[in-house]
Amino acid sequence: MNTSAPKTFFSLGFAIALWLAAPTLHALPFADTVVSFIPGDSGSGVEDTSDGAYTGLVGEGEFDARAVTALDGAVFGLGSTAETSGSITLRFSDGEVVDGPGADLRLYDTFSFRDGVNVEISADGTHFMNAFLSAGDLSYFRCSLQQPCTADVDITDLQLDGFSYLKITTAGTIALGFPGAYTLDAVEALHYRPNTVPEPGTLALFGLAALGLAFVRRRND
Repeated sequence: MNTSAPKTFFSLGFAIALWLAAPTLHALPFADTVVSFIPGDSGSGVEDTSDGAYTGLVGEGEFDARAVTALDGAVFGLGSTAETSGSITLRFSDGEVVDGPGADLRLYDTFSFRDGVNVEISADGTHFMNAFLSAGDLSYFRCSLQQPCTADVDITDLQLDGFSYLKITTAGTIALGFPGAYTLDAVEALHYRPNTVPEPGTLALFGLAALGLAFVRRRND
């Protein structure tokens, strides 16, 4: 009995299943959930620099979670630091950032100059630890969607297995000549571990591969 055709069918089906599942397993996600937001003294709100790609709220005092959950040129200003520093807490809802070679997390600022920012991270959303601090650079005035200003965070020295929450706080000091607010476009995980429960589409693909294997074995018997 010639079993080459079923075997070829199974091999091809299994390869297609792996190929289709790969983007789901290895895509680098952005923080997608806003847990909380505390505006600074002034200047908080959405600033749209995306040339029409963004359709949310725009203007000082306006808040829209979509402005900070996608790299789309729509930034959200946390507000100045005269007395109260603006801060926002974000979460990766379907996995966690983990330690890997080099930087593990990247913040994108695509508006005007390099802003001052402080980043804290947490595994449970309650206990946070400092991970990054930058006072900003008012002389660097080239942040844009085409050439974003980025802040990279490496958690190697923190001895933390992984985290899903991060708190971003304005850290610039106007008195020292640094920007007094922080504008955030998106936060990307550079090393990421998704939750262990596969998506339904992935399960279906591997189910088809298993059926193909069962078919081959039955033909061989």
